[in-house]
Amino acid sequence: MALFDRMAVEGHESVHVRHDERSGLRAIVAIHSTVLGPSLGGTRWYPYPSEDEALEDVLRLSSAMTAKAAVAGLDLGGGKAVVIGDPHAKTPAQLEAYARFIDDLGGRYVTTTDVGTTTAEMDTIRGLTPHVVGVSPSLGGGGDTSELTALTITEGMRAALDVAFGSDNFEGRHILVLGVGKVGAKVARIAKERGARVSIADVRADAVAELAAELQVGAVDPDAVIETECDVLSPNALGGLLNPDTIPLLRCRVICGGANNQLQNDPEDARYLAARGILYAPDYVVNSGGVISAAVERDGFDDDRAREIAGRVYDTTRSVLTTSRAEGISTAEAAQNLWQARLAEAGADAAG
Repeated sequence: MALFDRMAVEGHESVHVRHDERSGLRAIVAIHSTVLGPSLGGTRWYPYPSEDEALEDVLRLSSAMTAKAAVAGLDLGGGKAVVIGDPHAKTPAQLEAYARFIDDLGGRYVTTTDVGTTTAEMDTIRGLTPHVVGVSPSLGGGGDTSELTALTITEGMRAALDVAFGSDNFEGRHILVLGVGKVGAKVARIAKERGARVSIADVRADAVAELAAELQVGAVDPDAVIETECDVLSPNALGGLLNPDTIPLLRCRVICGGANNQLQNDPEDARYLAARGILYAPDYVVNSGGVISAAVERDGFDDDRAREIAGRVYDTTRSVLTTSRAEGISTAEAAQNLWQARLAEAGADAAG
């Protein structure tokens, strides 16, 4: 689909491209919506095989950020940035050029960390533009947001357990965590602390071995995760895990994790999951810890305030899941109706 057609279908406001010849920076910023406030989303620095794949990623991720912020009740819109390049080979000149790019957007887009970028780099960018969050506490930021994201995921998981099993107790439930990076490892720790039987999987064998030894939990071959029997499958790695090829093989009752864009086809794959009796907690409903932290940081970061907002994810998730059942629609459609209604209301208020 041509770019302008794609933007029209998904409702993107603008797409901005920057090529800085001196540094070699190649970056794209997609602003999906500023109806509720400035668009916010992380900077993903990744060696995309092609420009088309980079564009596809930034468009999908930016629209997901709109949904995430709206569902969380935040006065923010959705945006995203991708930089095409090896994150381990980025240069100071590229970071400077990128900061100038963000600054030129005049605050319509606020950036933060994502795959391939760090808090220290956001600190550097802050020296050149105010339109960045996720900086170090010494600069007034919340720092690493993985703890808050793990909290929102496990609050969403608690709600999903209640709807699926009639109790939100983790005790004795088998939770399989796929992806044990900063967020996934914390999800596994929280689940273990709450009494769950935890298994973990990741393509990085060293990370699995270290965490398994720390928590005294079992490890699962990442290629066997889909077919492993469990109560909850928690995807916390890359997206696209749930699709027509994998869904028939699943042996779980609940899916609840932090990976973005878990459905390859949204909402069709959510309907397929429902038909198989699998309760899917939409990823952007439960993985909102990062955007919550960013929203709080814009007003002066306060950890208690961030945790209070994060705690609301339990009620929001439970509402989405129960509305899905009551209305006979997928959980993805129930979540979509929720965020679209909030945007429509805000747009009507602005017009009136």
